[in-house]
Amino acid sequence: MDWSRCRLWDVPFEMTSKLSSLPYPRRIVSEIQVSPEYCIDRRKGVHHGCQISCTVGGEGIFRIKKQEIRMKPGMAFVHCHGDKNNAYYYPPDGKEPWRFIWMDFYSKSAESMVRALNREYGYIFNLPQDSGIIKKLQSYKMFNGRVQVISPLEGATLFMDVITRLTNVEARKEESVASELIRLAHEYIYDHLEENINIQDIAGHLGISREHLARVFREKLRESPSDYLHRKKMARASNLLLDTNLTVSEIADKMGYSTSAAFIRTFKGLLHMTPGQFRENGWIPPGIF
Repeated sequence: MDWSRCRLWDVPFEMTSKLSSLPYPRRIVSEIQVSPEYCIDRRKGVHHGCQISCTVGGEGIFRIKKQEIRMKPGMAFVHCHGDKNNAYYYPPDGKEPWRFIWMDFYSKSAESMVRALNREYGYIFNLPQDSGIIKKLQSYKMFNGRVQVISPLEGATLFMDVITRLTNVEARKEESVASELIRLAHEYIYDHLEENINIQDIAGHLGISREHLARVFREKLRESPSDYLHRKKMARASNLLLDTNLTVSEIADKMGYSTSAAFIRTFKGLLHMTPGQFRENGWIPPGIF
């Protein structure tokens, strides 16, 4: 299917010459999609280049491996076309058009920089509608349908401007965003503490990758999200052991563990005693939780 028919405006670029060492833009497009059939899946075929896509209305989905992240207005994703772990598409349950602006770049240096950006900050970025990047991309609307002829240096400057703005946004927000992510993760964990949740559930709820969630936890709490989750589960289980007559098996089931053995193993690994021994002692060692 020709998805290009869904483009609201399209500004192609042409270079006066191409230098293999410098990134160069191919086009900036404002697009609207409403079809559940719309899917750009990088597992199909060989692709080069990289792309930034900013949602300005409705919702789309960006997939990282098996994790689906809802792309709402004010959210953007950046990735290399050759990254076969990624895909983006219109939600099967979509109720309104997904409107987004995207820009793609080419050259090995552009791909290397985007991969480095993904490793450092992840694939997802929060960009308010009045952010410099959104405004810059939208400013090209006036050139709809007209080829923009630029020099290699101008093309590289455009790429570096977008990447620099992204990293500056993240650098300014990283501290407060990280703290907010920890708070939201904490709330989600407590609300679902007695369920069999995992790290992917938490990351999906927050709209970030598992890797980004793990990095924030390591930097802020000096522990992995998994260790944090199990520690909070064991704190709740400890109270149940002391304050109720529930059996160890019942508590294991209540805390979302598939077997009593898995629960006991986790409990003993943290408190250095079995749940039965803990119940006999009748108190929680200081500094554990």
